[in-house]
Amino acid sequence: MDLRVQKKRFYQQVSPSKPNEWEVDATFERLAEMEPVSLDALLNYVPAIWPVSHSLCFAYLSEGVHALRLFPLNLLDEWVRGILGLYERKGLVGAREFMAGVDKFFLGPKRGEAGVHLADISSTMLLYIQGVSDLHLKIEAGTLPSTDTRVIYLPSYLDLFPEKEKNLLFFKMLVTLQWGQIVSRIYTDISDRGTAVQLFSAYPDRQLTIDLLAVLQFIKVYRFIAKKLPGIIHRGGNLCRRLIREIQPTSDVSRRSLALQHLLLHGTRSLDDREELLSDTDKIALQPLVESPWSTCCLDMLPKLYAHFADLPGGYQLGPMAILLGEFDFIRAGEAIRLRRKAEEKKFVGLLSLFLQQQNDGDGRTQDRQDVVAVDTDLLLLRIIGEGGKRKDKPSLSRSIEGNPKLPEEFTSLANDIIKDLGSIPEAYVQTAAGLAGGGLNRQEGIICENTVLPGEGHFFTYDEWDYRRTGYRDHWCSLYEKTLAPVGSSFVAATLEKYRSQVKRLRQQFAMLRPSRRLVRRRRYGDDIDLDALIEALCDSRAGLAPSDRLFTRSLRRQRDITVLFLVDMSNSTEGWVGVALKEALVLLAEALEVVGDRYGIYGFSGMRRSRSELYHIKHPEESYDAKVQQRIAAIMPKEYTRMGPPIRHLTRKLQSAPSKIRLLMVISDGKPEDYDDYKGQYAIEDTRKALLEAKGQGIHPFCITIDKAAHEYLAHMFGRGNYIFVDNVALLPSKMTEMYRLLTG
Repeated sequence: MDLRVQKKRFYQQVSPSKPNEWEVDATFERLAEMEPVSLDALLNYVPAIWPVSHSLCFAYLSEGVHALRLFPLNLLDEWVRGILGLYERKGLVGAREFMAGVDKFFLGPKRGEAGVHLADISSTMLLYIQGVSDLHLKIEAGTLPSTDTRVIYLPSYLDLFPEKEKNLLFFKMLVTLQWGQIVSRIYTDISDRGTAVQLFSAYPDRQLTIDLLAVLQFIKVYRFIAKKLPGIIHRGGNLCRRLIREIQPTSDVSRRSLALQHLLLHGTRSLDDREELLSDTDKIALQPLVESPWSTCCLDMLPKLYAHFADLPGGYQLGPMAILLGEFDFIRAGEAIRLRRKAEEKKFVGLLSLFLQQQNDGDGRTQDRQDVVAVDTDLLLLRIIGEGGKRKDKPSLSRSIEGNPKLPEEFTSLANDIIKDLGSIPEAYVQTAAGLAGGGLNRQEGIICENTVLPGEGHFFTYDEWDYRRTGYRDHWCSLYEKTLAPVGSSFVAATLEKYRSQVKRLRQQFAMLRPSRRLVRRRRYGDDIDLDALIEALCDSRAGLAPSDRLFTRSLRRQRDITVLFLVDMSNSTEGWVGVALKEALVLLAEALEVVGDRYGIYGFSGMRRSRSELYHIKHPEESYDAKVQQRIAAIMPKEYTRMGPPIRHLTRKLQSAPSKIRLLMVISDGKPEDYDDYKGQYAIEDTRKALLEAKGQGIHPFCITIDKAAHEYLAHMFGRGNYIFVDNVALLPSKMTEMYRLLTG
């Protein structure tokens, strides 16, 4: 059948959608080599797949060319069901992997091969590990086994052993070992001590260092599981030892590979005659290490072990043993730990503040609420911080508050989890809760349980996105939600004004000079007063026989600063820490200065994830007054997700188009280049942002950027244009630099 006819049929099947022509053309170029019967069968399933996912449908058509060479048409229906099932469980990545590995993932099980797919057993494994650990863990596919302390990543397919039952058992062994890694606190230890890069920088051979740490961790976790779950070790221990013995030397004699086997076999208490191959010298050197108490942190044991292995000759190949050891993803785990602790802090503060409010409402006291909270806070600080936090013999929160009204079980459980993790309840948690309960300010920045947006608010918009690769827009490609950031009870603004007290005074004086003033206009037909010079000239002209002028008055006119400026603030996760604090301090100083000069200004934050969820957070509209609520919204600014700049720039451009001012300024404040979780990266993201800024300039809007990204010069000149940005190389100078740049731009 003619390919043009099939293409026309495809457009009819996906109607009323209008897919990109270049993507359709590229796909049908690959389909051109198929037999007409096969192509016709492949297209029959487009109506079922297209509504699920457009990307999935294009991938299905592309992979179908190869797939239908490997199996007959009567299996196509089953293959499609497998694709859709995997898409539901594992998303587009999992479905693509299944389609690309037709022989391995689809035909292999039909031939009775012993391999096991994670997708087929993930639900069973999840129930098992959640029951064992009592944690809300997830299981997802990865290259090697690893964990970020919240998700366990396992290989998508295992066929290490000839029997299917053993591959199933090995999957169970792997998921149990990764749970043991979480319990061992290796990720928490590294997160608390610094970054993995800093800790491992002292070791010249990084790969050997990582492998040795993995070996130490494996032995520690193996012995922990043997004590807690002896059944799984009894059944799966032989599988582990089989892989240990497959460690191979890279030369005929490799003392390193033998020493690794000796250490692992000793750790699993299964030494046999193979150990005799190790020299007595190496055995003596390793003896103190293999007999060390395995409650010791592996990071403390690593230096001695590395010192011994660094001197051993020969190399080694882990082979299948690498799957047993897994891999460490310290970056992802560190981020997961940070987010978990932040979530626990919010929940703790919310529960404690609610408890304090309930106690104060029910005690019948008539004194001021804030005084009541202060009393309760002192008691809690004494009992929680004083006993539960600092005294090692009383780590349990429930024992630390004897005599206090009964706390909710959820709160007690959460507090004990925090103590186990951090060693104590941070004092700031209790102070913040007291501030929220009393409705007053506290020394720390306010935190509430749902510090996102006000309920019931939010407006939805769609925007095009520029694709430089095909020099065209993707129509209605991005979804933007405008929301109002929920205010928090905080002393942040007051603390900032105190911190920059002298600078604020100087700023107010400088900006007062920009304030509109009155000027006297002479020789007017109508006015406020008589223009004496004009009157004298008119009398002289009259006596000289000339027609006198009627412009005999003066008028007092006010100079106008016809300016509207919108500040677009980066709220991506890269602004965590001091950068985010400096951004907020800069906004406070700017607001104080702009209140003096009287310019119309608005403040908006932006973040989001993927094109379907770009978010713009309203902090202050230009027509709003700079009141306590706006100040609390500034205090509530915190890092969120990614930096897709195009949609928020286009949205604020739309707002500025309707502004009545002659001068319209858009100031972007960011710490890095545009980037999102999907393919919005690199040149693509830079070009879309540049296009959005060019659109703004075309509407008479002047964009300007202030950044602290050290690599800014590489792309900002291209995006904003020369002279339309500045780079602040010291974060501490950001507040003063921002106010100075605004004064220069509008003065």
